[in-house]
Amino acid sequence: MRNRSFICLALFSLIHWSCSDSSSSSDEPTINPNLPLQDSCSVGTEADGQINDKPICVLKGTIGSDATLEASKSWVLSGGVFVGRDNQDSATLTIEAGTTIYGQSGADFLVVSRGSKIIAEGTAEAPIVMTSAPKEVRTRGSWGGLILNGNAPINACADANKICEAEGEGSTGLYGGDNPQDSSGVLRYVRIEFAGFEITPDNELNGVAFQGVGAGTVVDYLQVHMNADDGVEFFGGTVNVSHLVLTGNKDDSMDWVNGWQGHAQYVLIQQYEDAANNGIEADNLSTPQNAEPRSMPILANFTMIGTSAADAAGGSGLLLRRGTGVAMYNSIVTGFMKGCLDIDDAETFNFGATVEGDTITASGLVMEYVAMDCSDPFVVDADDVWSLSSWFTAQDGNQQTELTLDGFYVSTDTNLPEATLPDIKGLQPNNYIGAFKDSSDKWASGWTTSARQ
Repeated sequence: MRNRSFICLALFSLIHWSCSDSSSSSDEPTINPNLPLQDSCSVGTEADGQINDKPICVLKGTIGSDATLEASKSWVLSGGVFVGRDNQDSATLTIEAGTTIYGQSGADFLVVSRGSKIIAEGTAEAPIVMTSAPKEVRTRGSWGGLILNGNAPINACADANKICEAEGEGSTGLYGGDNPQDSSGVLRYVRIEFAGFEITPDNELNGVAFQGVGAGTVVDYLQVHMNADDGVEFFGGTVNVSHLVLTGNKDDSMDWVNGWQGHAQYVLIQQYEDAANNGIEADNLSTPQNAEPRSMPILANFTMIGTSAADAAGGSGLLLRRGTGVAMYNSIVTGFMKGCLDIDDAETFNFGATVEGDTITASGLVMEYVAMDCSDPFVVDADDVWSLSSWFTAQDGNQQTELTLDGFYVSTDTNLPEATLPDIKGLQPNNYIGAFKDSSDKWASGWTTSARQ
């Protein structure tokens, strides 16, 4: 029986509206309630009406068994939709290439519970898109976002002798465990746009929240675009990501906390002039700041483009604080309002380097072949333990230089050295600085978007 729920009525009210491209094509999404329904929904509830000439299927509650979302349907989230229950009634949600999933409000979000998986295998020609419901003007925070909960280690517990778990922001379920190789599935050629929602202050949904997600998860070719909070945030875990595009996000583009120990390679961060904070905001734990496992991700081949526009909140390229570590290689940081690099808190400095006389030897904080170009390269605070400038220039290949960009490619007028990349498991070897080798390197083309609304 067809379900004429409030969610369908809301969709019908948008019949005469249109919005900017939510896929790689130029066709505008439309809703046509007059076309006959064709196939029944494989999962969820069938509803009257169509979006882009595809029948609407409404997803709600818990998906407790394996299910597939076909590209021939328009899928609409109604409230918090959970794949499986926490380490029980586990399910795999498979999403076909070219599928679009719509959220209508901040209360609409998709959660993959611990023990369950999402298999979202798009292609460059047919990405999987999670976006706001069609309307005339799409804005940040139009729906919730995507949350993955895993069984990998986190450090958010006072009792270090027990398996640590925590409750996700926005009541999105438990995460954390003792399996660093845990798998939450696959995200490949996936675009998340116009998401993020402030439930309460400091309790907000990110574009994608990786909560205790393990290294068995595959994340490759992912864009988070125009999110109202952080683009992606890693809450502990060991998940690795590559070919990540973070554009126009309102708060921090990338955030980590609670002991993330994965790696990220080939990452483009591009702030927009209307709203932005830090490129990266990084923490270990508020208390104690030396909690284990320690946040210590490995970052390689980043291009981070900030904004100094007066309308943006303004932040640093990298804000490293609360005891985090990081190793960053072969990367570009440019144009951030506050500065390129800011390191806060004594525990971060103590973990980050050993100081002997005038010599600073990097340990928990490493940067090599990083090119920075900001009006203030270093954010200097009165309580800094050692000189950021001395630490930065003492490491191999780092330089403060004038960078010229053609879009997000480095202009041939910019003289950057040939870089080296340590032999680190999981990183692809290369000898260049930034997310792209040159203007012929088109890995971010076709499946991504830059639409502001």
